[in-house]
Amino acid sequence: MLAKTKKIIRRVAFFGDAEAKKTDQHYIDAYNTAKLLAENGYIVVNGGGGGVMLAATLGAKEGGGKVEIVILDPKKKPKNYEGFNETNCDLADKVVKTKDYPARLGKLIEIGDAFIIFNGGVGTLSEVGLTWQMAKFDYGKHEPLIFFGDHLREIVNELILRFKYDPIEKKLYEIVLTPEEVLKTLKDRKGDGSEEQSGLITKLMRWFD
Repeated sequence: MLAKTKKIIRRVAFFGDAEAKKTDQHYIDAYNTAKLLAENGYIVVNGGGGGVMLAATLGAKEGGGKVEIVILDPKKKPKNYEGFNETNCDLADKVVKTKDYPARLGKLIEIGDAFIIFNGGVGTLSEVGLTWQMAKFDYGKHEPLIFFGDHLREIVNELILRFKYDPIEKKLYEIVLTPEEVLKTLKDRKGDGSEEQSGLITKLMRWFD
């Protein structure tokens, strides 16, 4: 369960699948979440790519909000890099260019006051790992990690179990199912306890399996 944080949350970063299509549920969820957050005064941040990132930008603009993106210098982007989308860049209110992927990731984490994670691939995994570690360093004023969707619950629980996360690391995240739950978590700056209860149920199921 996400422990109460003293962090003032203004900018919310979106992480997820750069190749998500408009008909994919995680694209739709990202769009609706960004729209709701923008309507409530939050600035949406993303990596300037397509898929979930573009959905976040489009949703935020539909909600009348501002968007800040962090991108690699297009002239320096590596082979097989999918994190750049021209439409996203054109719509953004602020564009920050970085020299390489680690610098881009570092800047996203520096700018974001909270992070919403949608279904994604290796890039999303790299973002989650560093974000989680940095939040631990800032515990008490930590940046919340919000995982969107029940399909991520099992993955997160397995990570915590297999990698033996310590007590602080288990208090840095929340799992939500709706945009409204994202908004509530951000406003409360803590979890509601439902994830802790779910984790207990999972352990009991494994015990009797």
